Amino acid sequence: MTGENAGRIICIHGGKAGEGKSFLAQNLAAVLARQYEKVLLFDIDFQGRAEHKIRGNFSPGNTLADIAGQISQFDENTIHGYFPVTPSGVTLATLADSEQAAMGVASQQILKALQLFCKAYDVIMIDGLQGWDALTLSVLDMSAISLLVCSPDLVGLKQERMEIMKYRELKFPAAKIGLVLNRADVADALQKQDLEKTLSGHLVLAALPFESHATEALNQHTEIVTLFPNAAYTKALKGLAKTLEMSAGRQLSEEAEISESTAKVSATAKINRIEIKERIHALLLDNSEIKAMASEASRTQASQAVLREKVEAVVTSLMAMEAPELTVREERERLVQEVVDEALGLGPLEDLIRDPKVTEIMVNHKDQIYVERSGKLELCEKHFLSDKQLMTVIERIVAPLGRRIDESQPYVDARLADGSRVNAIIPPLALKGPSLTIRKFSKQRLTVDDLITFGSLTEEWAAFLGACVMGRKNMVISGGTGSGKTTLLNIVASYIPDNERIVTVEDAAELNLPQAHVITLESRPANIEGKGAITIRDLVRNCLRMRPDRIVVGECRGGEALDMLQAMNTGHDGSLTTAHANSPKDTISRLETMVLMSGMDLPVRAIREQIAGAVHLVVQQSRLQDGSRRVTEISEVTGISDGQVVLQDIFSYKQTGLDKNKKVIGTFQATGYVPPFVKELVVQGIEIDPRIFKKNR
Repeated sequence: MTGENAGRIICIHGGKAGEGKSFLAQNLAAVLARQYEKVLLFDIDFQGRAEHKIRGNFSPGNTLADIAGQISQFDENTIHGYFPVTPSGVTLATLADSEQAAMGVASQQILKALQLFCKAYDVIMIDGLQGWDALTLSVLDMSAISLLVCSPDLVGLKQERMEIMKYRELKFPAAKIGLVLNRADVADALQKQDLEKTLSGHLVLAALPFESHATEALNQHTEIVTLFPNAAYTKALKGLAKTLEMSAGRQLSEEAEISESTAKVSATAKINRIEIKERIHALLLDNSEIKAMASEASRTQASQAVLREKVEAVVTSLMAMEAPELTVREERERLVQEVVDEALGLGPLEDLIRDPKVTEIMVNHKDQIYVERSGKLELCEKHFLSDKQLMTVIERIVAPLGRRIDESQPYVDARLADGSRVNAIIPPLALKGPSLTIRKFSKQRLTVDDLITFGSLTEEWAAFLGACVMGRKNMVISGGTGSGKTTLLNIVASYIPDNERIVTVEDAAELNLPQAHVITLESRPANIEGKGAITIRDLVRNCLRMRPDRIVVGECRGGEALDMLQAMNTGHDGSLTTAHANSPKDTISRLETMVLMSGMDLPVRAIREQIAGAVHLVVQQSRLQDGSRRVTEISEVTGISDGQVVLQDIFSYKQTGLDKNKKVIGTFQATGYVPPFVKELVVQGIEIDPRIFKKNR
């Protein structure tokens, strides 16, 4: 056996004890040795050495344990002659001569030995493989076929059915499994066709009869196929060898093709992949049980898990029927996952949602997906099959929230179950097709120590902000899109004492405060009839009636800024919010504009006096060119001068350059200005080290 069939691995696996697996391995290897020049029988069970010594009446010689540490020093030529050869011409490799020695052989050494055997031998027969550990899965992946030996009785049938279900669960293709019926002609044996039907349609490759000469062959320390070449058992075994030979070339050529397409996917392979998924999708839609489960009005987390498990089982079965050409387990497993994700989840976005390093997902159109990973934007290889699939994902997100997206309402804000923020916009506004943006909700609550570790601010700056929050100073955190304003707001708000009542107001609930006494309010858009909208401004007004000690507004975007400023000026000191702006000075202008959006006809001077009286600090958060986020300015609002709101910088970050990895380097500096309210904080018992204000520290 040469060329593409070189080194084919036949594995005997599973089944209950006493099925005759080792007897089959020994005799099948002897039959194959008459067809191929180099056949190796590798017994992975350490007890196999003693059994072969009895069956063959010869010393098995060297074991793999003897050379496991030096396996890399052998090649396909030098390995020949190391292991003994039986009288039938089969090279016999055993694992070890004791359990202790076997435990000293690492799984990676066994796999490396198998790779060497594949280069040195035409056929490798593996015996003694048990269970479903990592070594077993790796060996099964390397194998061309796994033979399951089954006795024709209910006990054996139950065992093999469990084995087949496990193969399916692990996404092994049906072509990987070969059933061998042993002792098929005994009285009361189940018929071959009944077994095939019961075992989910898997074909029985061979029905081996009961062999009365088996004991005689064992007593003479030789294979039954050698001692009794014309016996019915021998003939059946030769038939099995021929069947394996016929299927081997077909299977290995498919594996080679899949391996090549995995390395460099051709256009044809892509088309086939799409066609397979479309066929399975169509069949999945016809499954009445899944349609009934999916149409349930309310779905709990447990029922979602049950539905997903059911769909995965159905898709796995459909894959076996619709795509038998996919024989590589990893490829089938990936395709099954994609189909299930598309049927129930967010399709190609599911892996990105699960990736903790991805903080934002931007679908520009079906063929272009960008992600933000570690602060950097990068183009993702994933894509949607069609605009229709992308629209299905968008509708799957917004429908449970009672929102709609269509030509009359072509954009929508929403959030996923985990709190991630979602914005979708579709044609005719999005010219290249539906567009989707997801800002992921961090499951891990960051702390101020995390920001210090990330280099977002210093311990001194953090201590100052914490003191200001505890001292009930009103604060606006400003910054551009994606600069980390909400993250900083969440951390700064954690300094609010536990004995205070906090009410948070947001468009999409993202804040995750550690305090116990927190009321979380979330705005609501209009329903399908265009009614029932509850705005941020409505909620800010309402929370004033809820006896809050602190009000935290996720972001001021419009007229709610006036209500927020009035709250800050009327007994709700220490309140916090964020705003879109590129500098503290721009933040003041932005607040003025938002107050004017309230519809109140107020003179500009009155608005500025309102701002100067309400806001104590503006904290600027910036996203730098390397993707990092830093607090770049902390400024105090000192009052009104010549009709303008006056700001005084307390701290500022100065960029000094880039390092060799294009990372921003700079310094956190104090301006030398000490806010007058520091004395008030000291009187309240809040200590601030005065040295942090010294210039050029």
